[in-house]
Amino acid sequence: WGSREREREVEGDQSSMSSEAQQQGARRRVVAAPAASNKDKEDRESSRDDPDGTAYEPPEDVPEGTIAFRYNKFQHNARIACFMLPCMGILMAYGGKTTTSTVVAGAMVTYMLDFYGWKEGTLIAVWVTVICSMATLFLASMHLFSVSIYNIALVYNMLAFCASAGLWGTLQFTSLQRQYPRMVLICERLLFSLMPATPPVLLTWATVAMVGAGAAHYYLLAYLSIGFVLYVMPVRSSFRVVAKGRSKKLGPALDELDEVVMGRFETSAHSMCYTVLPALIKTAVHHNHMYSTPDDLADIVLLHSAPPLLVVALAYRGSLWWLGLEPQHYKLVRGILGGLLVLAAAGALEVRVVFHAFRQYIKVPYPWDYVAVSAGVYGLALMVLAHFSGVLERRGMWVLLNALGVASALGVQIALGMPFYMLPFGCAGAHFCVQFYYKRKLWDYVAFCLTAAMAMCWFIAKSFMFLDFEFDPLPMSIKHVCLVLMLVSLSSLLLPGLVAASKRPGLTGGLLALHAGGLCVLELQLHCQFKGIYPPYLVVFTTCLGLYLTQHLHAQGKSTAGSAWLMGCLYASKLGLLLHPAPLALPSSLLLCLSISPIYVGWALLP
Repeated sequence: WGSREREREVEGDQSSMSSEAQQQGARRRVVAAPAASNKDKEDRESSRDDPDGTAYEPPEDVPEGTIAFRYNKFQHNARIACFMLPCMGILMAYGGKTTTSTVVAGAMVTYMLDFYGWKEGTLIAVWVTVICSMATLFLASMHLFSVSIYNIALVYNMLAFCASAGLWGTLQFTSLQRQYPRMVLICERLLFSLMPATPPVLLTWATVAMVGAGAAHYYLLAYLSIGFVLYVMPVRSSFRVVAKGRSKKLGPALDELDEVVMGRFETSAHSMCYTVLPALIKTAVHHNHMYSTPDDLADIVLLHSAPPLLVVALAYRGSLWWLGLEPQHYKLVRGILGGLLVLAAAGALEVRVVFHAFRQYIKVPYPWDYVAVSAGVYGLALMVLAHFSGVLERRGMWVLLNALGVASALGVQIALGMPFYMLPFGCAGAHFCVQFYYKRKLWDYVAFCLTAAMAMCWFIAKSFMFLDFEFDPLPMSIKHVCLVLMLVSLSSLLLPGLVAASKRPGLTGGLLALHAGGLCVLELQLHCQFKGIYPPYLVVFTTCLGLYLTQHLHAQGKSTAGSAWLMGCLYASKLGLLLHPAPLALPSSLLLCLSISPIYVGWALLP
């Protein structure tokens, strides 16, 4: 009996202890739950009041020169995506199934972790995917080292680009800003330092693999120019607040404290590389015949003058801020260097483009052909210099501009072999253009368009309309194509003045849509029928330019939403010619754009 009593006492003590433990645990949970709920409530209220995290402002009484950090989303995703997405596609295509599978699997795991709200796990998954992709690309590039040891530079650029993709993904995590703000600033600066360096190399490599290395230096120059404008030019940081007393507008003279992403050293290094690398590539590829022909010499001059010309031309936007000059000195540097570089580039373009590609249209014998073409080219170059230098604003300068315009038009007409009865039309067109430049009267511009169109129509009729050729599948002969070309040329001359002077967006938008349709017909016939005459890069250039003008004119209220939608579909459909250069590619891609685009732009058509 005593043992049973003792067992009951032990069981009672154990049950009482377990009940006390349960009560204490319950009390702990009750105490912890309100704290957690209060924190969640505060977070929900703060996120409701400031969903983007941009309402943070630093204290005003901070010492001068202090870098103020703000919690914000990364504001340059579209800018980064311009180079990031094409290069991702290139590397996935190069790496094959292994790299593609690694990227797709990593993206799926990252999405799942992010969906469940595991921020640390999501960040780790991003970098694990990047590292695994780097490993697959390195293994896929082992055969390049057997070809040449210098391919290590190409592989290095691949791996550096993968690292930039990881940095881009890291900047999307806003939670890191409160824990490691300095690391976020470092990641942003590293990303902008890598983007103008590695993607142009990869894009040039892919372009050379597709079309050959004959013009590799010009491909690199084009990609480096885009990278310079997008990333090397001063860009405001997404996570730094403009200090008190500092100007919020970027100008030619800046400082390290102006909250720009890249500092003085990175900007100067990228600017120097941009001005030197295209010429170095030309030397590396064509060192055996550097100066054997006038075209080679013109290439050297153009590659040495075009990059510095772009840098100097953008000095008013801060491209030369790293020099640390005074504001008044930038205008002097821009005027002197810009003038010399424009003249050098004009001479190189005259030899490399005019006499190289259009020699058969120049009817004047040597040496008068160079005199006539030089008069036209340098007259136009001097007019451009006078416009951007501000000299034309002085009193009486319209006489000098008129003389330059008439001389330039007269030189071009004589070089093309126009008869004497056509010369007054070109000179009158130049005179009316100068009149419109100063007086801004619509009738002056219309007179300029009509006189210039007469000269253009004479050139088209004498150069192409006598040919006997039929296009497929559209029942069009060379004469019909010439008529369409005349209409497109006339509308190209009329539309700038109409857009500037007209206040009817419906009329302007309709004419712009008709112009886009005529351009599509011309490119369909020329690109598909005459291989090599209308190259693919011209299709890409006109498409990008047309899409930009469509968006810009619609934003300025110069065209309606319906006409802007139609123009965008027409310009975007021309890319189908690159994927499948067949006559039916344009109609099929146009129907595809017309059927899909209302999902994205249909809201703009609603009243």
